[in-house]
Amino acid sequence: MSNKGNGVGRAVVFIMLGLIFGGILGESLGWLFGHIGTLMNAGGEDNVVRNFFVRAWELKMGYLDDGSPLLIDLYMLKFNLGFTLRLNIVSIIGVVGALYMMKWSGNR
Repeated sequence: MSNKGNGVGRAVVFIMLGLIFGGILGESLGWLFGHIGTLMNAGGEDNVVRNFFVRAWELKMGYLDDGSPLLIDLYMLKFNLGFTLRLNIVSIIGVVGALYMMKWSGNR
């Protein structure tokens, strides 16, 4: 049997897992390099190596100009809409690693 729709769902799951684990690893490395920079007097908590791992690019959707999420009020129901995607270097590496793992996992 052929599962043509299965590939897209698997890809989304692997991309999300790569983003999550890469983001956690990036924040952990940023914390570690921040403390090493403080101990070695190499720029303190805010050093170049830490900023490389922690600096994130943000994509915000559904927010107003003042930074608050979009509110839809239907009298009985209220919806707050807002979405933020934060990417750092290690989360991108995590996505590439997760897609590589997806390539070699599954049915052959």
